[in-house]
Amino acid sequence: MNALQLQDNGAKLTFTDAAEIGAWARKAVAQAAGAGIITGREDGTFRPNAEITRAEMAMMVARALNLAVETNAAAGFADDKDIPAWAKGAAAALKRMGIIDGKGGNKFDPQAAASRAEAVTVLLQMKARMSK
Repeated sequence: MNALQLQDNGAKLTFTDAAEIGAWARKAVAQAAGAGIITGREDGTFRPNAEITRAEMAMMVARALNLAVETNAAAGFADDKDIPAWAKGAAAALKRMGIIDGKGGNKFDPQAAASRAEAVTVLLQMKARMSK
């Protein structure tokens, strides 16, 4: 959250499992939720110990950049059909911007867990875009 330079918006954690979020992460999660970057799961949980998928990562980055994304847009990946409709626009926009790439064979692999290396690469690309 420091890279995004978000202001402390005083947002309160309303996720039903907020007590499971480590004290070290609470402020950052509250800031991201208050800024609309993260929304939690449909059941009202955040699931702080769950891995995020590449589709979820793309959506969070698109929200952080305030991108207007088209639902179900063609992303140009070999596995477009596997990308959830809610994430296609984000994946397409981030690919066009050079922030996110496919894996081998130009596959986005939307349901795969985002690795730390992938997340760092995406964050560095995002930060470079923001500083232009």
